[in-house]
Amino acid sequence: MTNELTALTTIFTEFYYWMTVVLMFLIHVGFCMYEVGASRYKHHQHTLMKNTMLIPLVTITWFFFGWWIYWAFPTGPGIAPSIMTESTGLVLGGGFGANELANATNALMAVNLNDHIMGVFWAAFLLFSWTAASIVSGAVIERITTFAFGILAIAIGSVFWTIDAAWGWHFDGWMLKILGYHDAYASGVIHAVCGGFALGILAVLGPRIGKFTSSGEPRNIGPRNPWLVCIGLFLIYTGFWGFYAACNIPIFDLGPEYGMEGVTFF
Repeated sequence: MTNELTALTTIFTEFYYWMTVVLMFLIHVGFCMYEVGASRYKHHQHTLMKNTMLIPLVTITWFFFGWWIYWAFPTGPGIAPSIMTESTGLVLGGGFGANELANATNALMAVNLNDHIMGVFWAAFLLFSWTAASIVSGAVIERITTFAFGILAIAIGSVFWTIDAAWGWHFDGWMLKILGYHDAYASGVIHAVCGGFALGILAVLGPRIGKFTSSGEPRNIGPRNPWLVCIGLFLIYTGFWGFYAACNIPIFDLGPEYGMEGVTFF
C-alpha cells in the first residue's frame, strides 16, 4: 500500500509540475507579443531576436550554474549556520556555499533518469528563470542592444533571482529560518527582485530612443499593434495561473520516517 501511494504521489506531482511548465511558457509568449505590439516597426526584429535568444542563453547557464546556486547558498555569505542538525539526517547549509547537495556530481544537480521528480522541479525553476528575464525584457524595450540584454538575462535569470530563491524558498534558507520569511507566490523572490533590477537598468538607460525631441518635448509613442498588446497581456495572465500553481508543492515525500504532507512556499 505504501509503495502504491508513493507511486501515485510521484505520478501526480510530475503531471502537476509539467502542466505548470506548459502554462508558464505562455508568460514568455505573452511578453514577446506584448513587446512586438508596443514597439515600433523598426525594432520588431530586435525584439523578436532578444526574446528568442533569451531561452537558450538562460537554459544553458541555468543548467551549468543556476541550479547549483540555489542549492549552494541558502544560508548566504556566512550569515548563519545551518538550522538543520545531524539527527535529522539532513546536514545542509552552513557558512558560504557549504550545502552538501551543491556537489556537482550529486544526482540532484540536474535532470537524470533515476529521479523524475527532480527533473520536473528543475524544469519549473527554469521557467521561473525565463519569466525573470522576460520581465526585464519588457522593461527595456527599444533601449538596449541584443548582446547587452543577453548578459543581463543571464545575470537575472541564472544568478540574482536564484540567490534570492535560495534565501527565501530553500527549506534551509536563512530568511525563512531566522526571519520567518514567507513569499506569497514569488512576489519577492522573483517580482520584487526583477522589478528592482529593471528599475536600476532603466535609471541608467533612460527613456526609449526617440521619446524626446531635440528641444526636450516628449513624443507620443503609441502601440504599433494594439491587438498584439491585448492578446499578449491575456497570455501573460493565463501563464501566471501556472506560475502561481508552481509556487506550491502539492504533496512532498518527507521519507519513511516522516511520511507525506502538503507544502507551500507562502
